[in-house]
Amino acid sequence: MRGISLLFALLLSGCADYAVTVQGVPLDRLAGEAAARSPAEAGESAAAPLNDAGVLREREGDLAGALRCYRLALEKDPAFVTAWVNAGNVQLKLGDLPEAERCYRAALELDPDNPRGLNNLAWLHLSRKERIEEAASLLDRALAADPEHRWLYLDSLGWARHLEGKDEAAIETLTEAIALTPDGEDGLLAEAHYHLGLIRQERGENADAAAHLRAALERSPDAAREAEIRELLRQIPEGR
Repeated sequence: MRGISLLFALLLSGCADYAVTVQGVPLDRLAGEAAARSPAEAGESAAAPLNDAGVLREREGDLAGALRCYRLALEKDPAFVTAWVNAGNVQLKLGDLPEAERCYRAALELDPDNPRGLNNLAWLHLSRKERIEEAASLLDRALAADPEHRWLYLDSLGWARHLEGKDEAAIETLTEAIALTPDGEDGLLAEAHYHLGLIRQERGENADAAAHLRAALERSPDAAREAEIRELLRQIPEGR
């Protein structure tokens, strides 16, 4: 599926210099800064230094070392939600989706309203193109849990609506994403335009599709995504 084609490319909780991407945007960015522990966790858990060591290893590209640190953190404190989310992200980067899901669900059992866990579990479902309704519900919950940063989740929710077959709702949500996302967030803005371009193209609205794809191309931080968008534009008469 084009929308998820870059899920396991190397580049929403720890490291931004390289990462798995979901639809071209770093998972770590979409999930928010998982390195920043919740107030309840900060300074109150013996597992915190191990979690932070995992974040540092993750930033350096040492996924195996990061995972060891997160596991050690969870041995010390099995209720350390951030470490569960971080471990899930590493498992996703390593391609172990079942284990990533287990980690995210463990985090949500402890903190049902954790926006990072909700967002990343939703993306796991979307990447598999399954449990789409559950993914949309998870994203709705993430929006409710983190209204201050709702723009982080709108592109994901818009794509979920599209996969549900609700294109009018998808277009409305993605349009809102573009309106609310800060100007500096080029990756997220590129993806919202990209998804609107895909939907418009599928509907035969070629002029609008080309406009959104060009807007995505101007902001895209990912070379592979740029190549994909250029190919899509070549397929649209108005995009040439």
